[in-house]
Order: sequence, then structure tokens, then C-alpha cells
Amino acid sequence: MAQMMHPAVGNVAMGPRRDHFRFLACALALVGAVTVASALAAIIAPGIRSLLLQEDGIIEMGTVLFLGAAVLGAGAATALRGPRVPLVLAGLIALAELLDETSFGSRLFGFQPLTLYGGGQLDGFHDLLILAFRLLQQVSHNLAWLLVVLMLAVSVGLSLFALRQIARNMGGATTWLSGHALLFLHVSFIGLAQVIDIAASSRALAAVEEVLELNAAILLAFYVAQQGWEVSTRHIRPSGTH
Repeated sequence: MAQMMHPAVGNVAMGPRRDHFRFLACALALVGAVTVASALAAIIAPGIRSLLLQEDGIIEMGTVLFLGAAVLGAGAATALRGPRVPLVLAGLIALAELLDETSFGSRLFGFQPLTLYGGGQLDGFHDLLILAFRLLQQVSHNLAWLLVVLMLAVSVGLSLFALRQIARNMGGATTWLSGHALLFLHVSFIGLAQVIDIAASSRALAAVEEVLELNAAILLAFYVAQQGWEVSTRHIRPSGTH
């Protein structure tokens, strides 16, 4: 039976480990390059900081582009191959974050977002966490900061877990969990960005937040590409069969 197996089927059986490694390596390489380039640009050419970090600046537009690619990729794969939980979940996450980055479209269509309790506007899902923090502060400052500490602990823990899965994948020990390492890392980056958004006010940390969000969008786009590729390879069948 093994000798009669179509070569494409054999490649599909061997493919997941190699495919996981390829997508992981490309995503992490791009994240590293973006992080280093952003840091060097801010240090060597301080005048470019405003272009990088301003509203609708280079970093934010890059985040929007990668999130848009993730939404379109997940939608296309679902339309072509049918719904799969990882792709649908990733597509919904990307859509929510895309709406968040574009202020629910308020800047595109010119409408005024709702006023946020304590100041500012409710122009993104991340503002719900800020709202929770402010409401908890009315009850207890310690309780409010406990929320931030818990978010930080979960985000760091998820980062370490994702990195462990990535290390196992690169070591050849591919598992179901390691196949979703990019999604775990994405969620951890978003969590860290939200902790900074709630708890910090310095310009340096604001820059870190923007870069984290861009890197998270890159990871999510590559995760969608990875899952879409795996779904497409599962549809390969031996010639002459139905």
C-alpha cells in the first residue's frame, strides 16, 4: 500500500512539520526586522519618529495592511474550502482588531464616536479595557492595578508558552499546539500592548505599543497564511480517486 501511495499524498503527510517551520521562520524574521528597523530609525533619525508613530503613520498603516490581509485571507480560504475553526477564529480576531485600528471607521466616514467615561472617546475595543480599569479605580486602586498585573502575567505566560511551542516545532517535535504557536504569540503581543496602553503614558512606551501591535498583525497574517496553506494541502487527493 505504501508503494502505491501517490507522491503528493506522501508530501502532504510529511508537509505539516516543514510548513510550520517555514511560516514560523518567515514570520519571526519579519517581526525581528521590523523591530530592529523601528528602533534604529528612532535612534539614528529622530526626525522620522513622527512619521512612524503619528496617527495614520507608517507603523499604524502597516498594522492595518497586515490585519486587512489576514481578514481577506481568512475569508478567501473559508469561501474556497469551507469553514475551519482556526481560520474563522483568526479572521474574526483580525476583523475586530482592524475595526479597532480604524476607530470603527470613524475617521473614514466622519462620524463621532461615543464619549468614554473618564475622558476620551470609545473608538476601539481596547477602550473597553480602559473603561474597566477606570471603573475598578472607583472601587479600589489596588483592584484596578490587579487587573493590569493579571493581564501582564497572562500575556508573558502566553509568550513563553508560544516560544516553547516554536522551539519544539523547530526541533522537529511538531504537535497540534505548535501548529497554532503564531496565534498564541499574537494574542500575547496584543495583551502586552494593552497593558502598556492602560498603565503607561511615556512616549517611549507608546512607541513600543505601536510596534507590538504591528508585530502582532504580522504574526496573525502569517498564521492565516499557514492555516490556509494547510487547508489547501488537505484537499490533495491521489489521481484516479474521488
